[in-house]
Amino acid sequence: MNNGEVVTVVTVSGEYVGKLQTSAIEDSFVKIVDPRMVLSNPETGQMGFARGIAVTGEESPTAVTFHNVVFVTPTNSKVREAYQEATSSIVTASKPTIVT
Repeated sequence: MNNGEVVTVVTVSGEYVGKLQTSAIEDSFVKIVDPRMVLSNPETGQMGFARGIAVTGEESPTAVTFHNVVFVTPTNSKVREAYQEATSSIVTASKPTIVT
């Protein structure tokens, strides 16, 4: 995995998606930028992203370092696309509009 690649980090506290900044698994830490906690609704089977990584943590932190990681893996294409949309600064109209 390369720096800047969108990865999934699984820890004992949950699953997170972000862009890999540094990886030193042998030193038991992984740092990602633009981190998002993965949320899922078992009733609907849908998933999404929290605006942070902890309920009482800062909203939309710029980076986070995880220690004692269970594993790190490249993120699948559908989740990667949803993550990129969620973290993009590009604003798109919700429906087509004509401006006169």
